[in-house]
Amino acid sequence: MARVLPTKKTERAGVNEFRALMESAGHIVQEIDGGNDYGEDCHLSFTQNGERTGDIVAVQVKSGTTYRRSVGYGISCRDHMQDWTRSRIPVIGVVYDPDLRKLFWANLTEHLLRELEQGRSPKSVPIDETAILDVDTVGSVVSRIRSFISRNDRVRSIELGILQSVSRKLRRLGNRNFNEVDRTPLGGVPYEMATSAVDFRERHPGFDPALMRWLTIGATLCCLAMMGPGLYEAVESVGHTSWLWNGWLWLVGYYGTVLYLLEMSKKDPQKRRARFLRWGAFSLIWSGWYVGLAYQTSAWSANPVFEWIFVTQLPVVTKGVILYLGSFYVHREISRRRRLKAAYPRGVPGGG
Repeated sequence: MARVLPTKKTERAGVNEFRALMESAGHIVQEIDGGNDYGEDCHLSFTQNGERTGDIVAVQVKSGTTYRRSVGYGISCRDHMQDWTRSRIPVIGVVYDPDLRKLFWANLTEHLLRELEQGRSPKSVPIDETAILDVDTVGSVVSRIRSFISRNDRVRSIELGILQSVSRKLRRLGNRNFNEVDRTPLGGVPYEMATSAVDFRERHPGFDPALMRWLTIGATLCCLAMMGPGLYEAVESVGHTSWLWNGWLWLVGYYGTVLYLLEMSKKDPQKRRARFLRWGAFSLIWSGWYVGLAYQTSAWSANPVFEWIFVTQLPVVTKGVILYLGSFYVHREISRRRRLKAAYPRGVPGGG
C-alpha cells in the first residue's frame, strides 16, 4: 500500500488548522491545488455580518519546526520575492508549529514592500513569536489585513531590475512542459533482472532501512577497531611533544567524541544539522583511518603536517566542539520554553 510521508501529514496539519480557524470565524477559505502551488496555498475571502466584503488575500502556509528561528519564526522568500510583491492582492504568511499546536502570521507583501523601498533584498520574512493567530486574535488580525488592503488598494509592484527579470524568464523556459508523446510502456521499460529484489523490498518495507543502519554501524565499528593500534602508536610517537597525554587517554577522547557526535545526530530534531553532525563524526573516522593505518601498513605515509595537527590539536578542538554543542542545545531548549510561555500564558496544556 502507498505510504504517507510524515512531512505530508505535517503540511496538511497546518492547512487544516488554518482552514478550521478561519471558517469558524465565518470567512471563506479556497485551497489551491498542490500542482498549481506557486507560493500560495489558498485564497481567503473575508466576510462581515454573513456577507462577503470583496477583500481577498492569498495565504502561504508553512508547517513544521524547520521554520523556527532563535526568536520567532521565518518564511523564506528567495523564490517568491517578485510574486509576493507584484501580486494585486496581498499575500499573508502563516507558520504552524506542531509542537505548540499554534498558528503564527505575518503580512508578507507589506514586509517585503517596506524592505525593498529601503533598498534591502531580504531572504526571509521574520514572524514574531507573539504574532499568534487563534480564536482570541483572529478578529484583530482580520481588521489589520483589511486595513492594509484599503490603504493599498491600487498597490503597484517595485521593479527589481532587468537582471532578475531575465533570470526569472529563463527559469520559466527551463521548466516548460513540451508535452512530448511517450511511446514507451506505462511506467517505462521493466528491468526483469531486478523484479525479484524489488518485490522483496515492497513486501518488507522496513528491511532496507534496518539493513543500512546495521551495515553503517558495523562498518563504523570495524573502522574504529582497525585504526586503534595505529592511532595509539601515532600518539605515542607524536603526541608527547606537545601534550602530556598517553595513547590510551587520547583514544578514549577520540572515540568518545565520535560516539558523542553520532549520538547527537540521532537525537537532533533538525535533519540538516543532524546530517552535519554525522559528517563531522565520519570526518574524524576517516582522518583517524588515514593516520592510524599509515602506522600499521606500508601502503602510504601520512602527511606529517596533517598528522601533527590531528594528533596534537584534536583534544582542544573536540573539547571546544562538545562545549559549543552543549551550550547550543541548552540555548535552544530555553528558546523552546520561552515560545511555550509566549503561546500559552495561562499554562501549557498537559504540562508539555
